[in-house]
Amino acid sequence: MSKKYIWLVTIVLAISLCGLIFIQIKYYQSTAKIKEDQFILTVSKALDEVVDELESDDEAKSILEGSSSNQPTNGVNRKKKIYSSGYKIDLPLNPGQHPTAEVSYYQENKILYKKETELNSKSFNELIKKMQDPQSLYSIMGNQFQTSRMATHMARSNMPLKERIDLNSIQKLIKEKLKNNGIKLDFEFAVKSDNNLFVKKSKDYFNYNHLEKYSKQLFPNDLFKNSHYLYIFFPGLHKYILRSYTMLFPSLILSMILILCCAFTIFIIFRQKRLSKIKNDFINNMTHEFKTPISTISLASQMLRDSSVTTTATSINNMAKIINDESRRLSYQVEKVLQMAIFNEGRLKLKLKAVNVHKIIENLMPNFTIRVEDRKGNTYQHLDAREDLVMLDEVHIGNLISNLLDNAIKYSKDAPEISISTRNKDKGIVISITDNGIGISKEDQRMVFERFYRVHTGNVHDVKGFGLGLSYVKRIADAHGGHVSVESSLGKGTKFEVYLPFKK
Repeated sequence: MSKKYIWLVTIVLAISLCGLIFIQIKYYQSTAKIKEDQFILTVSKALDEVVDELESDDEAKSILEGSSSNQPTNGVNRKKKIYSSGYKIDLPLNPGQHPTAEVSYYQENKILYKKETELNSKSFNELIKKMQDPQSLYSIMGNQFQTSRMATHMARSNMPLKERIDLNSIQKLIKEKLKNNGIKLDFEFAVKSDNNLFVKKSKDYFNYNHLEKYSKQLFPNDLFKNSHYLYIFFPGLHKYILRSYTMLFPSLILSMILILCCAFTIFIIFRQKRLSKIKNDFINNMTHEFKTPISTISLASQMLRDSSVTTTATSINNMAKIINDESRRLSYQVEKVLQMAIFNEGRLKLKLKAVNVHKIIENLMPNFTIRVEDRKGNTYQHLDAREDLVMLDEVHIGNLISNLLDNAIKYSKDAPEISISTRNKDKGIVISITDNGIGISKEDQRMVFERFYRVHTGNVHDVKGFGLGLSYVKRIADAHGGHVSVESSLGKGTKFEVYLPFKK
């Protein structure tokens, strides 16, 4: 599959997943809004029941007071008068847009105080209709009990709020009505009278001023207009609404897992595509690496068999040396491929023993020094580690150092300057190999330890290899509990450092 189609599938998949998450969020937002609206309606219904019960209790008290009140007297000019047990209420016969009534309190036929109060238009108009109806008027004015009850009711509607309701039991009443409607949340409440004073409030009412409050007017059917209100709010409402999102979080988590799996799958696809390209390059390189020594061996053997070619002891030795060198070269390349196969199958077994790292380096350096001097270069040794006795596999560590030195020579300029040094660090030893070669770019530095990966050198193919050397180095370092790092700048050279712990 081409990269273009992979990106197309990735984009379509990303859009689909984002759309799925968006739909989930919108669905749960809608659910929470419905739940909140239902909650508001339920609270409103419960408060209506509270108000109705308070009015019923007040009506019962009016009946009890009206049955024992004085008989009302006749009306006076411009106003009808209704008396009740210490109260006198003067009602206007022709009310305007904002009708008012005068309420007097008397004792022993003496008026102690008077108060003019605005009437509740709705309730007052209903009363006027009844009084203008002769039959209703006869019923109202002719029945002492009825008139006394009405007078008492009107008198009570002008009484202070704290005398009309039982403030000590109102919290219990609210709780009961809420529970009957399925609401069991803790609440805070307050009762405010028409003089804008709170006659009753719960302990923490003013600690949650930022929360939305629900309100209902108390005694809305009073003849006299009032501003008595019951306020209530729920400190735990936010958590209650959030419960609507309970299933959203697992859903989002599953969606995130799905996104991560998709992202990982796309990453693997791109990685496999890159590895496929690297493997193709590896096969091409391996074919080239194997073809050269095979061709050389084949040519040398043909010359030995050709009777037309003059053979001397010297020529035979030269041809035998060529065959031997190329065979060793071919064997070395095959061995590297086999080593990586062993790593991939997890069959690597280290033969650990106490070995001096400096001794390994000193045994290896003469061969590499000759190669460097052939190119008119120099090698330097700075074996400064005070302690170099490490538990390691001597063969593999020797191959590790050889691979790094070989790379340093192969990728150096015409006159290589190769330096190898050691130092102690964090209960271990660090082996540093520095060259003045072509360097490695930042992008390639992240990939040089991958199998089959080779640093791009344009169209120049004079540097041979399979891209297995540095991968082998990293595997060996990791197997010994250490690590390898690289520092490099293009055109300025490269430094590899291998850390090996002592593990005493």
